Amino acid sequence: MAAHLRVFIAVVSVLTLLCVSYLILGSDFKIHQTKTISRAPLVKDAVLNAVKLQPQPPSRGNTDTSPMKEGQQLSQSLSTRGPCADSLCLEYLSKSERREFDKCTSKGVSLSKKRFKSATLSNGICHFVNGAGRRRVALASFPGSGNTWVRGLLEMTSGICTGSIYCDFSLRSNGFAGEGVRGSSVIAFKTHNSPGGGQISRVKHYEAAVYIIRSPWDTLVAEWNRKNTANSSVRNETKHSLSVGVEYFGSNQEWESYLHTWADRWQNSVIKWANFGKQRPLLVVYFEDLKANVTGEVERMLDFLQVSYSREQVEERLEQNFNFFKRSHHREFEHYTTEQRAYITQVVAKTKQELENSDSTGIIQIERYT
Repeated sequence: MAAHLRVFIAVVSVLTLLCVSYLILGSDFKIHQTKTISRAPLVKDAVLNAVKLQPQPPSRGNTDTSPMKEGQQLSQSLSTRGPCADSLCLEYLSKSERREFDKCTSKGVSLSKKRFKSATLSNGICHFVNGAGRRRVALASFPGSGNTWVRGLLEMTSGICTGSIYCDFSLRSNGFAGEGVRGSSVIAFKTHNSPGGGQISRVKHYEAAVYIIRSPWDTLVAEWNRKNTANSSVRNETKHSLSVGVEYFGSNQEWESYLHTWADRWQNSVIKWANFGKQRPLLVVYFEDLKANVTGEVERMLDFLQVSYSREQVEERLEQNFNFFKRSHHREFEHYTTEQRAYITQVVAKTKQELENSDSTGIIQIERYT
């Protein structure tokens, strides 16, 4: 009897030890799992509940998501992207890009609640891509040159999100899901800064750029319109597509002051980006050419950005006539006084001379605007 009791006690002891060990090891494993998952957190619960991820067409064709070597064509378009956990392919974002995305999305939700009494954001029609081995490309321009319009055209035709060094809450709340993201997981990222200065200097391995240039006459008017409609609360027309009346131009003192300051900044932007083009890959897109031949210019950009496409796909999507962030035309009145026109003409002439002095005339065709 005593022997049986000793055996029973020994068995119970072993079982107890096994149970305790399992609980300890199991808890440690669960903690390790939690820490691993937390390295790529989802958007904060409030934001996640507010953002509706829009469904995408089922993927077809090439679904290879292996890292891409520099120079290899990026074949992840809207219709050929690999399988993702969500419609935006958020898993492709790096840690820093994910923080930028979450931050801007959260602020976009706040703006949407405040202005439009809604916590729902549109994520547009784009997705992120595997940025491994891809160069970071800036989509650069002077303010008022059509950067937002070009972003929409690229997203519509490629299906890949564009990014931005800014977090424009208005753009984020209206469907630009990559707003605030600056890296290689987007097709290109917006900046109005010149190379080597301001926020753009924070981006490492800044390797190439698409530079959009527009006539200074139209650029200055477009940016003045944006500045004076920045507080618009109209949901279907953002501050990038509104305009103001004749009283804001001509002899208006604020317009006069703005004109002299910003015309000089336009000149600096052109010169800096032309110099950049002597050192690194630069594609210059003229706004006027884009208006005249949108399909051809979009295809030029997609080629430079190493995105595969078919002409039929581009033409089909451009038929939808993306004009949401493009002003169809300025209001029909004279924006400039005679003296102001003379000043802008002088600025263009000085810009042309500086480009000639720096041997950059072949990079940007400034004579278009003389």
